[in-house]
Amino acid sequence: MTSSIDSIFALSSANARSAIHIHRISGINLLKYFQGYLFKVKSNELINTSLINDQIKSKPFTQYLILKDTEGNIIDDVLFSYFKAPHSYTGEDVIEISSHGNPLISSLLQRLFRHLGLRDALPGEFTQRAYLNSKIDLIQAEGINQLIHTETLGGIQLARESVGGELSKETEEVKNILIEIMAYLEAHIDFAPDEVGDYQPESLLPLMKQALNKMQILLKSYSSGLRAREGVKIALVGKPNAGKSSLYNALLKYERAIVTHIPGTTRDVLEDRLIIRNKDFVLMDTAGIRETEDAVEKIGVERSIKTLTKADIICLVITLENVKYEDYHKFIDESLSEFLLSSEFFSEQIILPVFSKMDTIPNNSLEIIENSYSIIIKDKKFHNFQSILSKKCIFCSYLDTEILSSELVELHDQLTGLLGQKNNPTLISERQRNKIEIAVKNLNEGIDLIYKKDYPEKISSVINQGRQSLQEVVGEIQLDDVLEKIFSTFCIGK
Repeated sequence: MTSSIDSIFALSSANARSAIHIHRISGINLLKYFQGYLFKVKSNELINTSLINDQIKSKPFTQYLILKDTEGNIIDDVLFSYFKAPHSYTGEDVIEISSHGNPLISSLLQRLFRHLGLRDALPGEFTQRAYLNSKIDLIQAEGINQLIHTETLGGIQLARESVGGELSKETEEVKNILIEIMAYLEAHIDFAPDEVGDYQPESLLPLMKQALNKMQILLKSYSSGLRAREGVKIALVGKPNAGKSSLYNALLKYERAIVTHIPGTTRDVLEDRLIIRNKDFVLMDTAGIRETEDAVEKIGVERSIKTLTKADIICLVITLENVKYEDYHKFIDESLSEFLLSSEFFSEQIILPVFSKMDTIPNNSLEIIENSYSIIIKDKKFHNFQSILSKKCIFCSYLDTEILSSELVELHDQLTGLLGQKNNPTLISERQRNKIEIAVKNLNEGIDLIYKKDYPEKISSVINQGRQSLQEVVGEIQLDDVLEKIFSTFCIGK
């Protein structure tokens, strides 16, 4: 399938001074456009472009050449690469011209292209043609787009898996299951029992539940993938002077936040990207949470509380610096109670108590603090927080954040489901998620209809709606596939 009869071009590299600029062209019979404009570098001999087309098959042609304008003036010496259809990114003829990276040279090249009858490409048009010419599916197209725009290492990994076809393979498996289900239903609609056997719709339940399970796993992958792509969000919260900003600077390894001994120094939410052992985070430092009459600080406290709703990991920073040894247990209990019982949290959040400024606490206190915390969190008043409250606490200081960093990496893996390590297929766009949600709804409805012993026509209609939603995720599911399954599975056509 050819997407269009016209040929397009675009500068594929940044339009700035650089070592090279890469110009990409896609269309039909592209070499004819350049007849009379390409010359050998040393001999200035004219290149016969028709011979290039005759010489190559599936392998690309690449040569260092001189490119001249319509008046015979040299535009630039370029690396000229030709990919013959369908062995190219778009499935059409593709030419890539690498010139010196001067915007003035690129301007001359583009003037020549327009004179030759090439059209400026629209945004994303090369990838659109690749999709229309069946070189990639929609999932892979979205993966390519994300690969270009993602700002995290996790996003790159997931985009590569999507471009590589991991998600496409998974949806293909679900598609085949739905085709098998529809084949059975269509056969019993169109043919008599003596030709296809007795109608037993309950026999479809294992297949339907298998497809449903695969799609539900994909839906669960979306939130994990979102964290991997955007970075797991960490909020450092607590009372003023708890050591939040010092930890913030220590984790970032540079002086980002202002640190003083004066309570309430931080008045706003600071946010920076953080990478620990190739794991992506968004680290947020917040104003100390307390009652205050200071108008500016009050706004900071409100923003801190609002930040809690965005965080995946909430590090409740507590300092025992000025607390008496015998009061540790009571202070920890009160700190947890005040924070947990005055805020709202989500089921997927993790609250991690972090005891800061541990360089100011005797080493023999650590075990006592840890034991006190273990006892306190078992109190019935914290019963509703058991699923989100960490079972262990972390000790650190701005001098040593290694234990905290290790724990954050473990929590990252927990929140993302170890996506990158297991190469699990992951939904990478809201569009994909919405389509899968519709398919899940249709399949659940189909299961209910089977339990109600409804007509096969009605069940088939519902499954077909799910099939249509699924095909919008990955591509076309032809009705011929259903017919082929009928004829190959059942003894039809005597």
